Amino acid sequence: MAIVLKPKSNNEAVGVPEGIHKATLSKVTQFTNAYGLRVGFEFTLHGKDVEGKAVMRSTNPVLTAKSKLVEVLNGLLGRELTSDEINSGYDVDTLVGKYCNVLVLNSKGKNGVVYSNVERIFQVAA
Repeated sequence: MAIVLKPKSNNEAVGVPEGIHKATLSKVTQFTNAYGLRVGFEFTLHGKDVEGKAVMRSTNPVLTAKSKLVEVLNGLLGRELTSDEINSGYDVDTLVGKYCNVLVLNSKGKNGVVYSNVERIFQVAA
């Protein structure tokens, strides 16, 4: 019997131009990767040349005052979480559908594919 080895995937990551883009938080998921348990925030972009494209930011699920998770939540809310909200926990599902701005930067992965990553989230100015 022959053993046929195939590449992991022929699909290349879809990149978007670097910069600040209008977006909507479209999904929040939990998953495990090489870094352990993660919370994934998927943003759907709006605007010319990026409409409907999705970008993601993941963080450790631990909610502490200085965590990246709090940084993401603060950006989505447009304010800092209170110590009560941090201590009692925050239901991130309530933020799905929230309109915001995201700063996207591109970087090359170990496999040579360029990925678009959300570096910061900003509340839309009123």
